[in-house]
Amino acid sequence: MHTRRARYLLQPGESLTLPERTVPQVLRIGMARDILGLEDERILTSPAVSFPLPRYVDGQPLRGTPGVHPDALRYPFMWLPETLRERYEVDTGTGTTTTESDDAWALRVAFEMWGSGLYDIETAGWLDVLALYDLDADDPATQERIRAWWAGADDEDLDAVDISGVFVPEDAEDSDWATIAALALVDSFDKASMALSAVDTVALCDLVESGDLTPLGTTDPARAVSSLVRIARTRFTSEPEVSALLGHLQQQCDRAGADGPRLVDEAIPQLSEIAQGLWLAYEPVLVEVGNSFSEDALTDAPKEDA
Repeated sequence: MHTRRARYLLQPGESLTLPERTVPQVLRIGMARDILGLEDERILTSPAVSFPLPRYVDGQPLRGTPGVHPDALRYPFMWLPETLRERYEVDTGTGTTTTESDDAWALRVAFEMWGSGLYDIETAGWLDVLALYDLDADDPATQERIRAWWAGADDEDLDAVDISGVFVPEDAEDSDWATIAALALVDSFDKASMALSAVDTVALCDLVESGDLTPLGTTDPARAVSSLVRIARTRFTSEPEVSALLGHLQQQCDRAGADGPRLVDEAIPQLSEIAQGLWLAYEPVLVEVGNSFSEDALTDAPKEDA
């Protein structure tokens, strides 16, 4: 078997958690669609995690999901074992339970990917699962085998693919480390991510006000403002009042014949003020997360060499 790594969206040195840039994070949704072949409803994003994940339905494997590109099966998150696919029931502390949220699940998967060595931060490389079984994801013949297997045919090699052993902890007491960490940190990571996104949003507002629309990929002020508000709405979803304000701004932007310069003069200052308020509210959380959860903590997590 061969050990090989493949890139997926992230840059060398980039963490799986706390995405630092707002616009690229939104663009990655479309890039994930192109790379993986999944439809939007089968792509899961979280403000706490820097890469889109496939959405597993009812804890079932992805095999048979329409549209998946054969070469996408090189990535380990396409082969999650049952313990990672399934959502946990979480004790609310009030005598009831609730199902693990998208954000908590995504953070748990990110911790497991990083802590097990399936993702290498220095190279931004993901362990090529197919290469472990001497399968070349770029070989047309292998891709045809994958298509047939995906549609239900038997294939001895593909049937044998199993990465669950990578997640076996050295000590049974450590088996739930990622779950515990994700549940404990998901709220803090969400707020820390909003702080980072707020800084980015303020900077983008400043650029739009100065007339530089390049980062938003357009020369139309109305479209630039609409895009920036829409991006902000994807980053600040956990604040109902903020979501309502942004929804109101979006309606203004999307009115027929909306005047670009007027939107720049009126909507952008409001958006900047909202973002500055979020920064002031959550910057302390960002500092706390940065101080208490470092790469060293994940490096010390239980893991097996892939």
